[in-house]
Amino acid sequence: MIQQDLFGDSAIIQQNPLTNRRVGFIGKFKNRAALVKKVKEFGASEKSKDGLTRDTQILVIGSDVKQEEQNRLLCYEHDGWKPLKISEAELQEIFNGHYAGFETASEPIKQVSIDMSYYNWNPPTISDEDGDDAGVRCSSPLVYGENNPIYGMEIYVPNRPNADMGIIRQLIGNLGGYANAEYYDDTNVVMLGDSTLQKLENGIKDEIILDIESQYNKSNTKMFNIQFTSESDFIAWVKARMKKFSDESTIALLEKYEQG
Repeated sequence: MIQQDLFGDSAIIQQNPLTNRRVGFIGKFKNRAALVKKVKEFGASEKSKDGLTRDTQILVIGSDVKQEEQNRLLCYEHDGWKPLKISEAELQEIFNGHYAGFETASEPIKQVSIDMSYYNWNPPTISDEDGDDAGVRCSSPLVYGENNPIYGMEIYVPNRPNADMGIIRQLIGNLGGYANAEYYDDTNVVMLGDSTLQKLENGIKDEIILDIESQYNKSNTKMFNIQFTSESDFIAWVKARMKKFSDESTIALLEKYEQG
C-alpha cells in the first residue's frame, strides 16, 4: 500500500523525496514542461526548472544529453555539488509512491573528496549563462611553460618534517608568488610534497589533504578553484626557467635547495 492509498491525492504534497527539493532536468524528454510542473505539484521547490545549478538536489537525466550539460555537471561535481541523479523512469516511481532509495538531504550539501583526479584535473569547457550561475566557470589546472603561472598567486606550501620549506617559499617569492604555510579560503595553488602525492596515488589522504577538504567543505566558497602542483615539478620548472632568464639570487636558492 502506498501513501496515496492511505490519504488520497492531497497526501502527495505532504512528504516524499521531492518535497522542498530543487529538481533539475537535462537531456530530452517527451514533455519536459509537464514533468517540471508535476514535480512542483509533488512539493518540489519553486526553483525547480530545466537545466542544472549548483544547488540542484535531484537531477533527472533524459536521453541525448548535450555535451555542454555533461560538462557543467562534471564541473559542479568537481566543486563538491553532487545531486542525486535519476532517470525519468525512476521519477515515475516517485510519482507512483515508491520512495526508497531516492532520499536526499534537506539542504544542498557541498562535499569535496580529493583524489588524484583533482591533481590531474583537466576541466571540460562550459560557457557562461544567465541566471543563478551567471559567469560560471570550471576550475583550471596549473600549467608551467614560457609564461609564469605562479605570478600573483597565493600558494599553500605545507611544512614537511626535516625540511627547510623557507627555501621553497623564497623561490616562490622571487618569481612573484605569495607563499603561505597555511591553507586559506583565498589560496590559489597547493604545492604538494612527494610523500603526500605518493600517498594520494595509493588512495591515502594525509593530514594536508584532509585539512584542505575540511576547510573547503565548511567554507562559503562555491567553487573549488584550487590548482595543484608538486614540489618536484615546481623545482624542475624553475631550473628550466633559469636557463633562459638567469637570476643570481634564484640560482643561489636552487643550489641551497639541492644541498638539502
